[in-house]
Amino acid sequence: MPGNPFAALVAAVTLLQPLLTGLTRLAGRALPDLPRATLRGDARPAPGRTRLVPVHRRDHEVHLIEGAHPGYLGPAARADALAVLPPAWRNGMAVELVPL
Repeated sequence: MPGNPFAALVAAVTLLQPLLTGLTRLAGRALPDLPRATLRGDARPAPGRTRLVPVHRRDHEVHLIEGAHPGYLGPAARADALAVLPPAWRNGMAVELVPL
């Protein structure tokens, strides 16, 4: 079990949810592609690492929810999705979204 609440949430939505979805679908059917949206905000990409950050939808974009850190679930509780933030992300780039 992960050592912090946000890591547990990320593990559940990125590993457990797709596993259960895959087990309940008919054999041979692929999981759907993740939705994409333009991400706005002041996130700090991690060199060489992909991050998942809580976001909320506004119009046709998603925006970072401020105050997110590993030991606190408040921003994740208000989030519509987790944005997949690649190492080379820059403000205004499109990202994949893991729905919550």
